[in-house]
Amino acid sequence: MADMDDGPDQAPLEVGQVQETISRLLAGASYNLILTHGPNGEYTWHRRHAECCRTVVELWRSGGIDTRRLWLFAYEDGGRAYLPRVRADADLRDVLADNVWLEKRRLITDLYGFGPDSWETRTTPREEGFWCFDSAPAAVKRAAPREQPS
Repeated sequence: MADMDDGPDQAPLEVGQVQETISRLLAGASYNLILTHGPNGEYTWHRRHAECCRTVVELWRSGGIDTRRLWLFAYEDGGRAYLPRVRADADLRDVLADNVWLEKRRLITDLYGFGPDSWETRTTPREEGFWCFDSAPAAVKRAAPREQPS
């Protein structure tokens, strides 16, 4: 999330601030694939992840970033009823090999410093899921703004 507030009580950011941050990180290079957050942020609602998703898709559509393909994380949590898991309508599902999953989990605990029983660690999935796009117009439809749950 670069240096943008990613805490639980996020105020909305101005679109220009999110665009400037993402452009600073991604513009000027050409990519084969960019992976980013889903429209709701991998679970019921995460404002900063949703803003990031919409901004990356819009920058791709407008030519502000150059990539051949864009994948959005495709997870849901049943309205916070369970930990996030791959959505049934994901274009791609991939179960991580044990060594890859353990390394991913190690990064969450050792690099980011989350405890072994933290929500962040418990939501480190073995199965990953993505919506996959080869064109910006298709991604625009998927990333359309969603209502924030109350």
